[in-house]
Formats: sequence, structure tokens, C-alpha cells
Amino acid sequence: MTATLPDAPPTHPDFPAEEQHLAGTVAAFIRQIETWEDRERNVGADLETSLTLADTAQEHAALLSVHVPAPYFGSLRVRIGGREQMLYVGKHAFRDLKGPHSVVSWESDVGSLFYSEALSWQGKKGLKGSIRRRRQLDVGGKKLHRITDLYDDEAGGDTGGREQVLLQRLSEASTAAMRDVVETLQPEQNEAMRAPAGVSTLIQGAAGSGKTTIGFHRLAWLMHSDRGEHRAAPESTLVLMPNRVLAAYAARVLPGLNLEGVTVTTPEAWATSFLGLEKMEVTDRTLHLLLTDRDNERRKAAWRRAKALGDLRMLRVVQNHLAGRLRHNLGTLTFQTKIQVRGEDRTLTLDNPALHGLLDDVLGRAPLEGYRAAFRTALEEELLARVNLPDPDEETQLLRTLAADLTRLSGRVFAGLLPVSEGRRIASDEASLRAAAEGVLDERTVRVLLGDPLAAVPKPRRSFADVTELPLMLAVAALLDGVGRRVGRTLEPYSHVVLDEAQDYSPLLYALLARAARPGHLTALGDLNQGLHGYKGPGSWADVQAALGGEGRTRLMTLGRTYRSTRQITELGARVAATYNRAGQVVGVDRDGGEVMRLTGGDLAALTARAVHAMQAQGHHNIAIVTRRVTDAERLVPQLQRHDVDAHPILNEQARYTGGVVILPVNLAKGLEFDGCIVAGADAQNYDPGTPFESRLLYVSASRGLHLLALVAQEQLHPLLAEA
Repeated sequence: MTATLPDAPPTHPDFPAEEQHLAGTVAAFIRQIETWEDRERNVGADLETSLTLADTAQEHAALLSVHVPAPYFGSLRVRIGGREQMLYVGKHAFRDLKGPHSVVSWESDVGSLFYSEALSWQGKKGLKGSIRRRRQLDVGGKKLHRITDLYDDEAGGDTGGREQVLLQRLSEASTAAMRDVVETLQPEQNEAMRAPAGVSTLIQGAAGSGKTTIGFHRLAWLMHSDRGEHRAAPESTLVLMPNRVLAAYAARVLPGLNLEGVTVTTPEAWATSFLGLEKMEVTDRTLHLLLTDRDNERRKAAWRRAKALGDLRMLRVVQNHLAGRLRHNLGTLTFQTKIQVRGEDRTLTLDNPALHGLLDDVLGRAPLEGYRAAFRTALEEELLARVNLPDPDEETQLLRTLAADLTRLSGRVFAGLLPVSEGRRIASDEASLRAAAEGVLDERTVRVLLGDPLAAVPKPRRSFADVTELPLMLAVAALLDGVGRRVGRTLEPYSHVVLDEAQDYSPLLYALLARAARPGHLTALGDLNQGLHGYKGPGSWADVQAALGGEGRTRLMTLGRTYRSTRQITELGARVAATYNRAGQVVGVDRDGGEVMRLTGGDLAALTARAVHAMQAQGHHNIAIVTRRVTDAERLVPQLQRHDVDAHPILNEQARYTGGVVILPVNLAKGLEFDGCIVAGADAQNYDPGTPFESRLLYVSASRGLHLLALVAQEQLHPLLAEA
């Protein structure tokens, strides 16, 4: 059964007073909206100014009107300087100039006091304050439904109300989109979300700890004016998610957090777009082998090679490779041109040693703008120094005169250097790899890279790029021409980058994304227990910290609780995770639910349909059937229809989750959550007990449900799933 709390009657002694305040706040909101919508009041000095003022007022009115039904969700009674006052906290700030109905926004510094456990604070100007009471207000449809005191010093302090509200929210049905948790942010989530801006932040959390949601809420917090110089802008913010199914699911939270304009995409889509390879097919042949091949030695070899391709040391290998190619291209070239300076004919010459010296200086600096632009700048500065013109305008004119000759020289030095071809040359040509890897990689790693464990995996007939190759190609592009957000023909740093499922990004990719963003403006959220794509990911968070500049430049935080599932589901997931991560501890909210259903000894489709019908009978609508492979899901769909179950298949990244009963492979289920989850084929034949990767798959499969979990197998269940 789903855990629920009875709808408490309005017996709280402050209910009438709170109802009156709510009515006054709603009226103040409406009054302000009417003022903004009155075009006669928004009149400027001329027609153009009047139109601008009116349009701006209309935007303000539209934004505020969304919050009229629920202008706030909590309140604080605080003592500041010996005086008590009430602060109401909502999703949108509102200043009531004519009364006591102002609202502070949740993402402001003041709003943070609602979530934290601290009872006192000191403001920026030294003003001290203390919390007398925290109160949750369940408001909807302009009505007050419930009052829950979270802390009240007159009632003895902590009331246990925060946990009560949390359990009430967690007992609700799932939706077809990620939900915002503004009203129920827990203190540890709030602390992670508000980790000081300007320092890259890594957040480790188990399945259901709210990592992804916290990432989006952190973006909303970063976009508040209180962030000052570290404030992020929606149009220059990038969120990367592991697949398009999860990206579409998560992006639906953006409007509610005022994050319209934020780019939400996958690492592969972003990389191919940046490289101009949108028409190329992107493959993941390593994942295909891991999911389908039963030869463990071949799987291990594929895993090791993919890990080596994403090793942080590969950035140095790429640098060495490009340095060798550029020096070879420069060869014996010289630069000479005739110009006129103030009526005098002059010959400007850069001999070969001088050119090599300029190139070596650029290569040694690895400039953020890229070797090409930096080499061009170095040439220009050297030539200007030799002419020594005091007038800036004359320098500008001289550079225009030299432009064509410099372009020809640069074109010869950088000829033939393309991200795709050079990335593949490094990864597959033995002579190139050994030359670039000398002094960087050990012989064992070189041999791993030169192996071809994917030889039996079919390649597409059309041109393609594999996900394990993309970081190398990106590294070539970044070193040659910089990396970041394209604005016309220029590159600008992203104001902030968020990485979801951060355990699946290679250290090499981390180093490149750090170059693409403002220094210290990267947030990564992940769980090493769920590394389905661990062949692309780091061995530990220390590897990520090294890629981002070391521990001093990064902050590692841990979310210690999981909020998604009932106690029964959480305990089973913890048992699975403990088999491959001895240090991993999964602590759930003590929310009781139905016992895990174990259905065996019969036709798989019939047993699965039985589980679906049992969940629907308990009132659950959003149900996932998770299979080990895509082919398993394809095979089950028509079989389930014969048992009166119409499961919508999600078999590739183009599909979208819209609610109801769905069937999908485990690699596409990651990050999604459902009222009930059914693991179809939960046996040792599908999930090899002797392979840690298979246990990771099993953990992800079994941790998708909020309220109910069913384990289905034709014969015996997997040993880890048998009753304890």
C-alpha cells in the first residue's frame, strides 16, 4: 500500500489568521497585476518609451499571475535587532508597497533560512538575527489547506513537522515529468544546492537522493541577483544529461523554476553540434558489446580500452600529437613581405627559427583561445614590435595590410588538422600514438589502446563517430580553436555547466568542459554506484577533481539519504549495491510501503502482466517494466498485449516518456521514476552474478519505483533478489 497521511482538519489555532493573511496577499498580487496591465499608467515621454514600458509591465504581470493561486508555501518568524517580524517564502519574490504582504523568493539568501537547520545568522552588514518559528503552509487554488509547524521555540523547538511534510509529498503519485522540490528541500539538499558559487562542485548521491532535481534548483539559485559576479544567465547555461529520454523528462521542470532558455541536451548531441558533425551517426559500440556479448574477457578488454581513451593523460597525448604535426607542417617555412611605413619601403622577415620559437611558446601555454588564434596573435605582435609604430591606428592599418600573407602562412601551418581525422589517428595509428604517448602513457595502456575488442561489433554503413572517440575529437578542436558556447563566429565561456549522471563522463571530457565554462562554474551530480557507462567515467571522484584542477579548486559533497522509494525497495537496492561498492551506504526515508512482489515459475509475460494489474488495482498509474536489453522489451510488448497490458515501448532515445505503463531497457530507465517498477527477467541468466557491471544494471533496474517493486522471473530469481 502507498503510504499516505490523513487530510488534517484546519484545527491549528493560527488557521483563521493565516487564512486572512493569504487572502490579503492574493488581493495584493491581483492589485499589482491590474496596475501593470493598465496601459494608461505605463506612459513614457514618447510613443516608443510608452510601448517599451507597457510591454515590460505585461511581462511582469504574466510572471506574477502564475503565482496567484499559491503566492507562498512557508513562513518564518524572526527576531532581528530585538524586534520580531514575519517573512513569507514563495517561488516568486513580491514587494507589497502598501501593506504587509511581501514575499521573499526561495532562492534568495533570506529564503535559505526556511530550509536550513540553523537558528541564527549574521547578515552581510553585520546585522544578527534568530529564528523563532518555521512554518509550512500548504496553499493551492488561493486557499489554505494545511499548516505544519517545522520549528517553534515556544513549543520546544523541532516539531518533527519537516519529516511529516516530506512523507506526505513522497506518498503522492509520480508524474510524467521531473517535479520541483522547492517546498520540501531538505537541509542537506539545500546545503548542496547553495554550495558557494565560483568553485566547481561535485555532488555524490544515491538513486533517489534528488541529485538531478538539485542540479536544476542550483541553476535557479545561481540565476538570482544575490549571486553578484557569479550570477548565471539562462541563455549561456548548459545542462548535459545521459540520454534524450531523460533530457526531455527533466526539461519539463524548467518553466516552474524560471529557467526558460537553458540548453538541456546530451553530451553526444552537444559535442557533435560543436564539432559541426550533426549529420554523423553517433554510436556506442562499447555499450552494445557490454549489453549483448557473453564473453567476459572481451567485455573487460572493451571496458579497459574505453577507459583509456577517456583518461586525463590523453589530453597531454593530444597536445604532443598536435605539437608534432604543427612543427612538421611549419618545417622550413619563413615569412617575408614588403610593406610601406610612412612612405618608406620596408621588408618584414621572420626566419624559420623565429617562427618555431613563436609556435613553441604558443604550444607551451596551451591558450584557451586555441593554438590557431594564439599563433596568429603571436605573429602580429612580433611584426608590430619590429616596426614599432606609436599610433594605434597605424598598427591597425598595418595588420590589415599583412592579413592575407599571415592567413596564407597560418593555413600552411595548420593544414590538414581536423578533429575527426586527428582524433582517430591518435586512437588507431600505432606510430602516431607511440610518438605522442612517449613519457605520458605506460606500455600496458598503449597496448590496450591499440587493441580492437570491438572488431565483431558491426559499424554503421554511413559515417559515424563513437562516443568513446568524441572526447579525443573535442580535445583536438579545443586545442586548435578553443571550446565554449558559439555566439556567431566567436566562442564565449558558458556562465555555468551542469553535468547529470556525472559518473559517466570521462576525466578527459571533464577537463574540456572546465575550459568551456567560466572558471569554477561547473556542477556535477552523480552516483558511482550507478555507473552503467562506467567505461566512459572516472574511477573515483578524485579523478574528477584532478581533471578540474585539484581538490583546492573543487568541492565534493554527499547527499546521504534517498527519498524516492519505500523502505522495502531501498533496503533491497542497498543489498545489491553493497556487492560491488563496499563503501556505499544507502539510507532511505523511513516510509513504509508494500512488500516487494516476487513472481516466478511461469510464463514471463503472464507474470509481468499479473504484476501490472496488481499495481493498477492499488491505484497506481505510472508503471515501468524494465528489461535487461532492448530486444527483451521488443519481444515482451506483443506478448503483454495478449494479457490485456498495453505497454508503451521506449526503445531508443527518440522516444518520450508521457506517463502510463511503459516498457524500456535498463540503460534508458536511468534517472526516471515511476509509481511502480517491474523488473522483468530478474534472474541470473540476464544479470550475471559474477560481473560487477551486471550488478550495477540490476541496482538501477530495481531502484526506479516510488511505491511498489515487482521482481519477475520464469524460474529462480537472481540470488541477490531472493528474500532475505
